[in-house]
Amino acid sequence: MVVSMTAAPDVANALEANERESAFVSGLLAKSEAKRDERAKERLDAYNKKNFGDYLAWQQGDKALMDPSKLSDNDRAIAKYLESIK
Repeated sequence: MVVSMTAAPDVANALEANERESAFVSGLLAKSEAKRDERAKERLDAYNKKNFGDYLAWQQGDKALMDPSKLSDNDRAIAKYLESIK
């Protein structure tokens, strides 16, 4: 990056701060990368709750009254999921 000799020192410092090699920018990129998977999971959970929550609750129906030991693994997983989205 070429900075004019007549440019104010503040402009040169601002341009330097915007470079990818800057420690500040590197820190921001690292934080962003760390949160990316978490935000993707949150979006997927919100999508599933919005689009499948009612269906799964309907499908579960009277199984909620059954003895949990008689339920299949899938039914137990659905019940656990429904509890988590309440």
